[in-house]
Amino acid sequence: MPSESANGGFLETEKTLTIRIFGSYDEAGLAAANLQAHGIKCLVTADDCGGWYSNLTAATGIRLQVRAADAEEAVALLDAAATPSEADQLEVLALASPPPNAAPIKKIALGQIFIAFLAGIFFCLLFRGNSELGYKTKYAYTADGKCYEGLVYRDGQLTEVLKDDRLGGKWDARIYYEHGHVFRAVYDENYDGKPDEWVIYSNSSPVSSERDTDFNGIPDVFCSYSNGIIQQVDYRPNGIKHTTTREIYKNGVLTEVWRGGDSHGFFNEVEKYDPFFNEVEKKYLYFDPASTNETIPFQLLSPTSK
Repeated sequence: MPSESANGGFLETEKTLTIRIFGSYDEAGLAAANLQAHGIKCLVTADDCGGWYSNLTAATGIRLQVRAADAEEAVALLDAAATPSEADQLEVLALASPPPNAAPIKKIALGQIFIAFLAGIFFCLLFRGNSELGYKTKYAYTADGKCYEGLVYRDGQLTEVLKDDRLGGKWDARIYYEHGHVFRAVYDENYDGKPDEWVIYSNSSPVSSERDTDFNGIPDVFCSYSNGIIQQVDYRPNGIKHTTTREIYKNGVLTEVWRGGDSHGFFNEVEKYDPFFNEVEKKYLYFDPASTNETIPFQLLSPTSK
């Protein structure tokens, strides 16, 4: 609704009536000029957003409003035919001043649009940043409502993945992330709620691992990898310091098995295999304690000469 400065304040203090609806501001302006020339206050209004969308007036028209007390006299004046001289004078008055409710269309500069665009981006990023601060965990559920995965985020970055593959209510795997890559993982292979495999990663590829095969809480199998491919496996039952059995792999395929390792790091038997795990060679090793050459501590012997 127009302000008091535009209508003299009479619309806010007295009852008003719409006495005419016109199809254009020119017609409404002539009628308003006629009423104002006879001392009747009036106002031209339209639902066109202050002149921004003039096409909206095609449906609702442009309204001429007066005080209820002046409505009868105003209608009579508009219904009375004006003389040619009066019509010319009214047209001059209407053209000399804009319609009472016609507000100048304001144009927004490109600079203002650009600044508003940047401000919108800034506040969106600020809100998003604040909403992602701290630790947050998102859970995934099966169709029957059982949780099988949890994703832990810190300040919007994934730091840990929790898995319950057995759906037993305990996490079977904890996979840790740093800068978007896996760097460590802990697994519970027998689903007893206790970890029995530990893996170290580099750029999401395994480097080394330890396994507790008898589930007594002490690792006894130690693996090493190159470019994510298994290279060597050492068996140290119940956490003893020396390796009793060693497996050697080439391109992920088992090629040698060393057995009978002692506390000095020497083995008394070596078996070699082809890519189909067929035994191609078997050697027994003998360590001579009297030897002073530490670089060749044993002799290769055939099975019959042992």
